[in-house]
Amino acid sequence: MDKKNKFLLFIIIFIGILLRIFNIGKHSLWCDELLAISIGQHSVKWIVNYITYNDAHPPLFYILVHFWLKLGNSEFLLRTLPFIFSVLTIPAGYCLGRKFKDEKTGLFLSVFISLSPPFILWSQILKSYTLLTLLTLLSFYNFIDYLETKNQKKLSILTILNTLILYTHNFGFIVILIQILTSLFIKEFKKKFIFSIIITLILYSPWLVRIPYQLRFTLGVRRPIPTVLRFFYTIFYFFLGETLNPFNIKILIPTIILYLILLPFCFKEFSSLNKWRKILLLISIIVPILFVFFPSTVPQNLISFSFFWYLFFSLGMERKNMKNTFNFLIFLCFFPSLFYYYSDNIYQYHDPSKLIPFREIFKEIQQLEKANDLIITTENYNTDILSPIQWYYKGESKIIDIENEKDLKKIYENLNNYDRFFLILDYVNRPEISDKIKEIFELYFKKIFEKKFIYNEKLLSKLKGKNEAYYLIEIYIFEK
Repeated sequence: MDKKNKFLLFIIIFIGILLRIFNIGKHSLWCDELLAISIGQHSVKWIVNYITYNDAHPPLFYILVHFWLKLGNSEFLLRTLPFIFSVLTIPAGYCLGRKFKDEKTGLFLSVFISLSPPFILWSQILKSYTLLTLLTLLSFYNFIDYLETKNQKKLSILTILNTLILYTHNFGFIVILIQILTSLFIKEFKKKFIFSIIITLILYSPWLVRIPYQLRFTLGVRRPIPTVLRFFYTIFYFFLGETLNPFNIKILIPTIILYLILLPFCFKEFSSLNKWRKILLLISIIVPILFVFFPSTVPQNLISFSFFWYLFFSLGMERKNMKNTFNFLIFLCFFPSLFYYYSDNIYQYHDPSKLIPFREIFKEIQQLEKANDLIITTENYNTDILSPIQWYYKGESKIIDIENEKDLKKIYENLNNYDRFFLILDYVNRPEISDKIKEIFELYFKKIFEKKFIYNEKLLSKLKGKNEAYYLIEIYIFEK
Protein backbone atom coordinates (compact mmCIF):
# COMPACT_ATOMS: atom_id res chain seq x y z
CA MET A 1 0.00 0.00 0.00
CA ASP A 2 1.61 3.26 -1.12
CA LYS A 3 1.60 6.51 0.86
CA LYS A 4 -1.18 8.05 -1.24
CA ASN A 5 -3.58 5.19 -0.53
CA LYS A 6 -2.62 5.13 3.15
CA PHE A 7 -3.45 8.82 3.35
CA LEU A 8 -6.77 8.29 1.52
CA LEU A 9 -7.72 5.44 3.87
CA PHE A 10 -6.84 7.61 6.87
CA ILE A 11 -9.11 10.39 5.56
CA ILE A 12 -11.93 7.91 4.90
CA ILE A 13 -11.67 6.50 8.44
CA PHE A 14 -11.41 9.98 9.94
CA ILE A 15 -14.57 11.13 8.13
CA GLY A 16 -16.32 7.95 9.29
CA ILE A 17 -15.32 8.66 12.90
CA LEU A 18 -16.60 12.25 12.73
CA LEU A 19 -19.93 11.17 11.25
CA ARG A 20 -20.37 8.51 13.92
CA ILE A 21 -19.30 10.54 16.96
CA PHE A 22 -21.28 13.68 16.07
CA ASN A 23 -24.34 13.98 18.37
CA ILE A 24 -23.87 10.41 19.58
CA GLY A 25 -25.35 11.23 22.99
CA LYS A 26 -27.94 13.71 21.78
CA HIS A 27 -31.04 11.54 21.70
CA SER A 28 -32.70 9.83 24.62
CA LEU A 29 -32.35 6.08 24.83
CA TRP A 30 -34.67 4.27 22.45
CA CYS A 31 -36.89 1.35 23.53
CA ASP A 32 -34.56 -1.32 22.10
CA GLU A 33 -31.60 0.31 23.82
CA LEU A 34 -33.46 0.22 27.14
CA LEU A 35 -34.16 -3.45 26.43
CA ALA A 36 -30.43 -4.12 25.98
CA ILE A 37 -29.64 -2.20 29.19
CA SER A 38 -32.41 -3.97 31.10
CA ILE A 39 -31.04 -7.37 30.12
CA GLY A 40 -27.40 -6.33 30.51
CA GLN A 41 -27.94 -5.16 34.10
CA HIS A 42 -28.40 -8.75 35.25
CA SER A 43 -25.95 -11.60 35.68
CA VAL A 44 -24.79 -13.63 32.67
CA LYS A 45 -26.82 -16.62 33.90
CA TRP A 46 -29.97 -14.48 34.14
CA ILE A 47 -29.32 -13.03 30.65
CA VAL A 48 -29.07 -16.49 29.08
CA ASN A 49 -32.20 -17.79 30.79
CA TYR A 50 -34.29 -14.69 30.11
CA ILE A 51 -33.54 -14.23 26.40
CA THR A 52 -34.11 -17.93 25.71
CA TYR A 53 -37.85 -17.40 26.17
CA ASN A 54 -38.30 -13.63 25.75
CA ASP A 55 -36.01 -12.41 23.00
CA ALA A 56 -35.01 -13.15 19.39
CA HIS A 57 -31.23 -12.76 19.75
CA PRO A 58 -28.31 -14.79 21.13
CA PRO A 59 -26.47 -13.63 24.28
CA LEU A 60 -23.09 -12.28 23.10
CA PHE A 61 -24.02 -8.61 22.65
CA TYR A 62 -26.07 -8.53 25.85
CA ILE A 63 -23.09 -9.97 27.74
CA LEU A 64 -20.86 -7.24 26.29
CA VAL A 65 -23.43 -4.64 27.42
CA HIS A 66 -23.38 -6.25 30.89
CA PHE A 67 -19.67 -5.49 31.23
CA TRP A 68 -19.88 -2.13 29.41
CA LEU A 69 -22.43 -0.90 31.99
CA LYS A 70 -19.72 -1.16 34.64
CA LEU A 71 -18.08 1.89 32.98
CA GLY A 72 -21.21 4.05 33.34
CA ASN A 73 -24.72 4.50 31.99
CA SER A 74 -24.80 7.79 30.08
CA GLU A 75 -26.16 7.78 26.53
CA PHE A 76 -22.75 8.79 25.18
CA LEU A 77 -20.78 6.11 27.01
CA LEU A 78 -23.18 3.28 26.28
CA ARG A 79 -23.25 4.10 22.58
CA THR A 80 -19.48 4.09 22.31
CA LEU A 81 -19.77 0.28 22.24
CA PRO A 82 -21.52 0.09 18.82
CA PHE A 83 -19.51 3.16 17.75
CA ILE A 84 -16.20 1.31 18.20
CA PHE A 85 -17.40 -1.71 16.24
CA SER A 86 -18.73 0.56 13.47
CA VAL A 87 -15.47 2.49 13.09
CA LEU A 88 -13.57 -0.80 12.80
CA THR A 89 -15.80 -1.88 9.90
CA ILE A 90 -14.24 0.85 7.73
CA PRO A 91 -10.67 -0.55 7.64
CA ALA A 92 -12.15 -4.07 7.65
CA GLY A 93 -14.10 -3.13 4.51
CA TYR A 94 -10.92 -1.84 2.89
CA CYS A 95 -9.12 -5.10 3.66
CA LEU A 96 -11.97 -7.19 2.28
CA GLY A 97 -12.22 -5.13 -0.93
CA ARG A 98 -8.46 -5.33 -1.47
CA LYS A 99 -8.47 -9.08 -0.82
CA PHE A 100 -11.44 -9.55 -3.15
CA LYS A 101 -9.92 -7.56 -6.05
CA ASP A 102 -7.46 -4.71 -5.50
CA GLU A 103 -6.69 -1.57 -3.49
CA LYS A 104 -9.06 0.67 -5.44
CA THR A 105 -11.93 -1.69 -4.74
CA GLY A 106 -10.93 -1.67 -1.08
CA LEU A 107 -10.88 2.12 -0.95
CA PHE A 108 -14.25 2.47 -2.66
CA LEU A 109 -15.78 -0.15 -0.38
CA SER A 110 -14.40 1.66 2.68
CA VAL A 111 -15.96 4.92 1.44
CA PHE A 112 -19.34 3.23 1.03
CA ILE A 113 -19.13 1.86 4.57
CA SER A 114 -17.83 5.15 6.00
CA LEU A 115 -20.70 7.19 4.51
CA SER A 116 -23.46 4.57 4.73
CA PRO A 117 -26.54 6.17 6.40
CA PRO A 118 -27.77 2.91 7.99
CA PHE A 119 -24.31 2.03 9.30
CA ILE A 120 -23.98 5.51 10.80
CA LEU A 121 -27.43 5.37 12.38
CA TRP A 122 -26.81 1.98 14.01
CA SER A 123 -23.36 3.08 15.18
CA GLN A 124 -25.21 5.43 17.55
CA ILE A 125 -27.76 2.93 18.84
CA LEU A 126 -27.04 0.28 21.46
CA LYS A 127 -27.79 -2.72 19.25
CA SER A 128 -25.74 -5.62 17.92
CA TYR A 129 -25.77 -4.72 14.21
CA THR A 130 -22.36 -3.01 14.08
CA LEU A 131 -20.72 -5.94 15.89
CA LEU A 132 -22.41 -8.37 13.50
CA THR A 133 -21.24 -6.36 10.47
CA LEU A 134 -17.65 -6.23 11.71
CA LEU A 135 -17.54 -9.97 12.39
CA THR A 136 -19.13 -10.70 9.00
CA LEU A 137 -16.53 -8.60 7.17
CA LEU A 138 -13.70 -10.33 9.03
CA SER A 139 -15.24 -13.74 8.40
CA PHE A 140 -15.41 -13.26 4.63
CA TYR A 141 -11.92 -11.79 4.57
CA ASN A 142 -10.60 -14.99 6.16
CA PHE A 143 -12.85 -17.14 3.98
CA ILE A 144 -11.40 -15.57 0.82
CA ASP A 145 -7.89 -15.87 2.24
CA TYR A 146 -8.50 -19.55 2.94
CA LEU A 147 -9.80 -20.16 -0.60
CA GLU A 148 -6.65 -18.53 -1.99
CA THR A 149 -4.03 -20.09 0.30
CA LYS A 150 -5.67 -23.19 1.91
CA ASN A 151 -3.95 -21.96 5.08
CA GLN A 152 -5.06 -23.93 8.14
CA LYS A 153 -4.53 -20.92 10.41
CA LYS A 154 -7.01 -18.86 8.38
CA LEU A 155 -9.53 -21.69 8.67
CA SER A 156 -9.09 -21.75 12.45
CA ILE A 157 -9.70 -17.98 12.62
CA LEU A 158 -12.74 -18.45 10.37
CA THR A 159 -14.12 -21.06 12.79
CA ILE A 160 -13.80 -18.68 15.74
CA LEU A 161 -15.33 -15.73 13.83
CA ASN A 162 -18.30 -17.77 12.60
CA THR A 163 -18.95 -19.03 16.12
CA LEU A 164 -18.97 -15.45 17.43
CA ILE A 165 -21.33 -14.46 14.62
CA LEU A 166 -23.79 -17.19 15.60
CA TYR A 167 -23.69 -15.99 19.20
CA THR A 168 -24.29 -12.37 18.04
CA HIS A 169 -27.39 -12.73 15.85
CA ASN A 170 -29.60 -15.63 14.82
CA PHE A 171 -29.34 -14.55 11.19
CA GLY A 172 -25.61 -15.18 11.51
CA PHE A 173 -26.21 -18.66 10.08
CA ILE A 174 -26.60 -16.95 6.68
CA VAL A 175 -22.84 -16.26 6.74
CA ILE A 176 -22.10 -19.96 7.08
CA LEU A 177 -24.77 -20.84 4.52
CA ILE A 178 -23.16 -18.52 1.95
CA GLN A 179 -19.73 -20.02 2.60
CA ILE A 180 -21.04 -23.58 2.32
CA LEU A 181 -22.89 -22.85 -0.93
CA THR A 182 -19.83 -21.11 -2.38
CA SER A 183 -17.59 -24.04 -1.43
CA LEU A 184 -20.02 -26.50 -3.04
CA PHE A 185 -20.29 -24.54 -6.29
CA ILE A 186 -16.52 -24.12 -6.67
CA LYS A 187 -15.86 -27.71 -5.48
CA GLU A 188 -13.91 -26.67 -2.39
CA PHE A 189 -16.24 -28.33 0.11
CA LYS A 190 -13.47 -30.57 1.42
CA LYS A 191 -12.53 -32.27 4.67
CA LYS A 192 -10.79 -29.31 6.32
CA PHE A 193 -13.65 -26.93 5.62
CA ILE A 194 -16.26 -29.50 6.67
CA PHE A 195 -14.32 -30.03 9.91
CA SER A 196 -14.37 -26.26 10.49
CA ILE A 197 -18.17 -26.21 10.12
CA ILE A 198 -18.52 -29.16 12.52
CA ILE A 199 -16.33 -27.45 15.14
CA THR A 200 -18.38 -24.26 14.75
CA LEU A 201 -21.60 -26.20 15.35
CA ILE A 202 -20.12 -27.95 18.39
CA LEU A 203 -19.07 -24.60 19.88
CA TYR A 204 -22.53 -23.25 19.08
CA SER A 205 -24.45 -26.27 20.40
CA PRO A 206 -25.05 -24.82 23.94
CA TRP A 207 -27.15 -22.12 22.32
CA LEU A 208 -28.46 -24.19 19.42
CA VAL A 209 -30.60 -26.27 21.79
CA ARG A 210 -32.31 -23.04 22.92
CA ILE A 211 -33.21 -21.88 19.40
CA PRO A 212 -36.61 -23.67 19.31
CA TYR A 213 -37.74 -21.60 22.30
CA GLN A 214 -36.58 -18.38 20.65
CA LEU A 215 -38.35 -19.36 17.44
CA ARG A 216 -41.65 -19.50 19.31
CA PHE A 217 -41.07 -15.93 20.38
CA THR A 218 -39.84 -14.78 16.95
CA LEU A 219 -42.62 -16.40 14.94
CA GLY A 220 -45.14 -14.47 16.99
CA VAL A 221 -43.82 -11.22 15.48
CA ARG A 222 -45.35 -10.01 12.23
CA ARG A 223 -44.06 -6.96 10.38
CA PRO A 224 -46.61 -4.60 8.79
CA ILE A 225 -44.76 -4.20 5.48
CA PRO A 226 -46.49 -6.20 2.72
CA THR A 227 -44.38 -9.11 1.47
CA VAL A 228 -44.26 -7.82 -2.10
CA LEU A 229 -42.66 -4.55 -0.94
CA ARG A 230 -40.06 -6.01 1.43
CA PHE A 231 -37.50 -6.73 -1.27
CA PHE A 232 -37.52 -3.19 -2.67
CA TYR A 233 -37.67 -1.62 0.76
CA THR A 234 -34.65 -3.62 1.93
CA ILE A 235 -32.53 -2.50 -1.04
CA PHE A 236 -33.65 1.09 -0.43
CA TYR A 237 -32.68 0.67 3.23
CA PHE A 238 -29.21 -0.69 2.40
CA PHE A 239 -28.28 2.46 0.50
CA LEU A 240 -30.41 5.27 1.93
CA GLY A 241 -31.23 4.01 5.41
CA GLU A 242 -34.29 4.98 7.41
CA THR A 243 -33.87 8.75 7.49
CA LEU A 244 -35.05 9.43 3.95
CA ASN A 245 -38.74 9.12 3.16
CA PRO A 246 -39.28 6.54 0.36
CA PHE A 247 -41.82 8.96 -1.13
CA ASN A 248 -39.19 11.70 -1.45
CA ILE A 249 -39.16 11.37 -5.23
CA LYS A 250 -36.95 14.41 -5.82
CA ILE A 251 -34.06 12.58 -4.21
CA LEU A 252 -34.99 8.97 -4.93
CA ILE A 253 -35.35 9.24 -8.73
CA PRO A 254 -31.93 10.92 -9.38
CA THR A 255 -30.30 8.38 -7.05
CA ILE A 256 -31.83 5.45 -8.94
CA ILE A 257 -30.76 6.96 -12.27
CA LEU A 258 -27.16 7.36 -11.11
CA TYR A 259 -26.95 3.75 -9.94
CA LEU A 260 -28.56 2.52 -13.16
CA ILE A 261 -25.92 4.37 -15.16
CA LEU A 262 -23.24 2.70 -13.05
CA LEU A 263 -24.80 -0.76 -13.34
CA PRO A 264 -23.40 -1.79 -16.79
CA PHE A 265 -19.87 -0.95 -15.67
CA CYS A 266 -20.38 -3.04 -12.53
CA PHE A 267 -21.52 -6.05 -14.57
CA LYS A 268 -18.60 -5.66 -16.95
CA GLU A 269 -16.09 -5.65 -14.09
CA PHE A 270 -17.99 -8.48 -12.43
CA SER A 271 -17.66 -10.59 -15.59
CA SER A 272 -13.89 -10.09 -15.54
CA LEU A 273 -13.52 -11.70 -12.10
CA ASN A 274 -12.39 -15.29 -11.79
CA LYS A 275 -15.07 -17.96 -11.37
CA TRP A 276 -15.07 -18.44 -7.60
CA ARG A 277 -15.11 -14.69 -6.89
CA LYS A 278 -18.14 -14.28 -9.16
CA ILE A 279 -19.91 -17.15 -7.45
CA LEU A 280 -19.11 -15.83 -3.97
CA LEU A 281 -20.34 -12.32 -4.74
CA LEU A 282 -23.48 -13.54 -6.50
CA ILE A 283 -24.46 -15.89 -3.67
CA SER A 284 -23.65 -13.23 -1.05
CA ILE A 285 -26.01 -10.76 -2.73
CA ILE A 286 -28.87 -13.16 -3.50
CA VAL A 287 -29.11 -15.46 -0.46
CA PRO A 288 -29.52 -12.85 2.32
CA ILE A 289 -32.17 -10.93 0.41
CA LEU A 290 -34.34 -14.06 0.22
CA PHE A 291 -34.85 -13.83 3.97
CA VAL A 292 -36.87 -10.63 3.61
CA PHE A 293 -39.84 -12.93 3.06
CA PHE A 294 -39.50 -14.34 6.58
CA PRO A 295 -42.45 -12.74 8.46
CA SER A 296 -40.44 -11.17 11.30
CA THR A 297 -37.54 -9.86 9.19
CA VAL A 298 -36.78 -6.13 9.09
CA PRO A 299 -34.05 -4.62 6.85
CA GLN A 300 -31.65 -4.00 9.74
CA ASN A 301 -31.58 -7.77 10.37
CA LEU A 302 -29.80 -8.08 7.02
CA ILE A 303 -27.71 -4.92 7.13
CA SER A 304 -24.50 -6.85 7.81
CA PHE A 305 -24.75 -8.20 4.24
CA SER A 306 -25.32 -4.81 2.59
CA PHE A 307 -21.58 -4.38 2.06
CA PHE A 308 -21.75 -7.03 -0.68
CA TRP A 309 -24.00 -4.66 -2.61
CA TYR A 310 -21.47 -1.89 -1.93
CA LEU A 311 -18.71 -4.21 -3.13
CA PHE A 312 -20.55 -4.86 -6.39
CA PHE A 313 -20.93 -1.12 -7.10
CA SER A 314 -17.33 -0.50 -6.02
CA LEU A 315 -16.26 -2.68 -8.96
CA GLY A 316 -17.93 -0.33 -11.45
CA MET A 317 -16.61 2.83 -9.82
CA GLU A 318 -12.98 1.90 -10.29
CA ARG A 319 -13.15 1.69 -14.06
CA LYS A 320 -10.74 4.13 -15.69
CA ASN A 321 -13.42 5.66 -17.94
CA MET A 322 -15.64 6.45 -14.95
CA LYS A 323 -15.07 10.13 -14.22
CA ASN A 324 -14.30 11.26 -10.66
CA THR A 325 -17.25 13.64 -10.87
CA PHE A 326 -19.65 10.76 -11.41
CA ASN A 327 -18.18 8.83 -8.47
CA PHE A 328 -18.61 11.94 -6.35
CA LEU A 329 -22.27 12.14 -7.37
CA ILE A 330 -22.81 8.52 -6.31
CA PHE A 331 -21.47 9.21 -2.82
CA LEU A 332 -23.40 12.48 -2.74
CA CYS A 333 -26.56 10.35 -2.79
CA PHE A 334 -25.91 9.54 0.87
CA PHE A 335 -25.98 13.22 1.84
CA PRO A 336 -29.78 13.78 2.02
CA SER A 337 -30.25 10.79 4.36
CA LEU A 338 -27.42 12.02 6.56
CA PHE A 339 -28.71 15.59 6.53
CA TYR A 340 -32.19 14.47 7.62
CA TYR A 341 -30.61 12.21 10.24
CA TYR A 342 -28.54 14.94 11.90
CA SER A 343 -31.35 17.50 11.60
CA ASP A 344 -33.88 15.10 13.22
CA ASN A 345 -36.38 15.56 10.40
CA ILE A 346 -39.41 13.61 11.66
CA TYR A 347 -41.07 13.75 8.23
CA GLN A 348 -38.25 11.67 6.74
CA TYR A 349 -37.66 9.11 9.51
CA HIS A 350 -39.27 5.70 8.95
CA ASP A 351 -39.35 5.10 12.70
CA PRO A 352 -39.49 8.49 14.46
CA SER A 353 -39.86 6.81 17.86
CA LYS A 354 -36.06 6.99 17.96
CA LEU A 355 -36.46 10.77 18.28
CA ILE A 356 -38.78 10.89 21.32
CA PRO A 357 -37.01 13.23 23.80
CA PHE A 358 -37.74 11.22 26.96
CA ARG A 359 -34.88 12.87 28.85
CA GLU A 360 -36.34 16.33 28.27
CA ILE A 361 -39.94 15.19 28.81
CA PHE A 362 -39.32 13.83 32.29
CA LYS A 363 -37.08 16.72 33.24
CA GLU A 364 -39.97 19.09 32.42
CA ILE A 365 -42.42 16.94 34.37
CA GLN A 366 -40.16 17.10 37.41
CA GLN A 367 -40.12 20.89 37.14
CA LEU A 368 -43.92 21.10 36.83
CA GLU A 369 -44.93 18.59 39.49
CA LYS A 370 -46.16 19.59 42.93
CA ALA A 371 -47.00 17.78 46.12
CA ASN A 372 -50.05 15.55 45.87
CA ASP A 373 -49.67 14.88 42.14
CA LEU A 374 -50.31 11.49 40.54
CA ILE A 375 -48.66 10.29 37.33
CA ILE A 376 -50.72 8.00 35.12
CA THR A 377 -48.88 6.38 32.22
CA THR A 378 -49.65 3.89 29.48
CA GLU A 379 -45.96 2.96 29.23
CA ASN A 380 -44.80 -0.34 30.63
CA TYR A 381 -43.81 0.16 34.25
CA ASN A 382 -42.43 -1.99 37.06
CA THR A 383 -41.33 -4.81 34.77
CA ASP A 384 -37.98 -6.51 34.18
CA ILE A 385 -37.61 -4.38 31.05
CA LEU A 386 -36.99 -0.71 31.77
CA SER A 387 -39.36 1.85 30.32
CA PRO A 388 -38.35 5.48 29.63
CA ILE A 389 -40.18 6.68 32.74
CA GLN A 390 -38.26 4.20 34.89
CA TRP A 391 -34.96 5.30 33.39
CA TYR A 392 -35.41 9.07 33.20
CA TYR A 393 -37.97 10.10 35.83
CA LYS A 394 -36.31 11.18 39.11
CA GLY A 395 -39.29 12.89 40.77
CA GLU A 396 -41.29 11.84 43.82
CA SER A 397 -44.88 11.55 42.53
CA LYS A 398 -46.64 8.21 42.66
CA ILE A 399 -46.85 6.42 39.29
CA ILE A 400 -49.51 3.99 38.12
CA ASP A 401 -49.44 2.29 34.74
CA ILE A 402 -52.51 1.38 32.70
CA GLU A 403 -52.18 -1.49 30.25
CA ASN A 404 -55.83 -2.10 29.34
CA GLU A 405 -59.38 -1.19 30.36
CA LYS A 406 -59.28 -3.58 33.31
CA ASP A 407 -56.57 -1.38 34.83
CA LEU A 408 -58.80 1.71 34.77
CA LYS A 409 -59.96 0.85 38.29
CA LYS A 410 -56.49 1.93 39.46
CA ILE A 411 -57.40 5.46 38.39
CA TYR A 412 -60.79 5.43 40.09
CA GLU A 413 -59.24 4.15 43.34
CA ASN A 414 -56.84 7.12 43.40
CA LEU A 415 -59.08 9.99 42.24
CA ASN A 416 -59.92 11.27 45.71
CA ASN A 417 -56.36 11.09 47.01
CA TYR A 418 -54.73 13.55 44.59
CA ASP A 419 -55.29 17.10 43.36
CA ARG A 420 -53.60 16.92 39.97
CA PHE A 421 -53.00 14.16 37.44
CA PHE A 422 -50.21 13.88 34.88
CA LEU A 423 -51.10 11.75 31.86
CA ILE A 424 -48.18 10.28 29.92
CA LEU A 425 -49.81 8.56 26.96
CA ASP A 426 -47.88 6.11 24.80
CA TYR A 427 -49.42 6.06 21.32
CA VAL A 428 -46.65 3.86 19.93
CA ASN A 429 -47.58 0.75 21.90
CA ARG A 430 -50.97 1.47 23.52
CA PRO A 431 -53.04 3.86 21.40
CA GLU A 432 -56.50 2.51 22.32
CA ILE A 433 -56.17 2.72 26.11
CA SER A 434 -54.38 6.08 25.77
CA ASP A 435 -57.40 7.48 23.94
CA LYS A 436 -59.75 6.05 26.55
CA ILE A 437 -57.90 7.65 29.47
CA LYS A 438 -57.69 11.02 27.71
CA GLU A 439 -61.40 10.89 26.99
CA ILE A 440 -62.23 10.23 30.68
CA PHE A 441 -60.10 13.09 31.98
CA GLU A 442 -61.25 15.58 29.36
CA LEU A 443 -64.84 14.80 30.35
CA TYR A 444 -64.52 15.17 34.13
CA PHE A 445 -61.46 17.33 34.85
CA LYS A 446 -59.92 20.64 33.89
CA LYS A 447 -56.97 20.48 31.49
CA ILE A 448 -54.23 22.93 32.49
CA PHE A 449 -51.29 21.64 30.42
CA GLU A 450 -50.87 19.88 27.09
CA LYS A 451 -47.82 18.92 25.06
CA LYS A 452 -47.39 16.48 22.19
CA PHE A 453 -44.20 14.97 20.81
CA ILE A 454 -43.16 13.59 17.41
CA TYR A 455 -45.76 13.84 14.70
CA ASN A 456 -45.76 10.56 12.78
CA GLU A 457 -47.24 9.89 9.35
CA LYS A 458 -47.89 6.23 8.56
CA LEU A 459 -45.87 5.41 5.44
CA LEU A 460 -47.84 2.25 4.71
CA SER A 461 -51.10 4.19 4.71
CA LYS A 462 -49.77 6.38 1.91
CA LEU A 463 -49.45 3.30 -0.28
CA LYS A 464 -53.17 2.76 0.24
CA GLY A 465 -53.93 6.36 -0.66
CA LYS A 466 -54.65 7.38 2.92
CA ASN A 467 -53.15 10.09 5.11
CA GLU A 468 -52.95 8.81 8.67
CA ALA A 469 -50.90 10.49 11.37
CA TYR A 470 -50.65 10.74 15.13
CA TYR A 471 -48.35 11.97 17.90
CA LEU A 472 -46.20 9.28 19.49
CA ILE A 473 -46.30 10.70 23.02
CA GLU A 474 -48.86 13.06 24.56
CA ILE A 475 -48.46 14.74 27.97
CA TYR A 476 -51.33 16.34 29.92
CA ILE A 477 -51.96 17.80 33.35
CA PHE A 478 -55.51 17.77 34.69
CA GLU A 479 -56.80 19.13 37.97
CA LYS A 480 -60.05 18.74 39.85
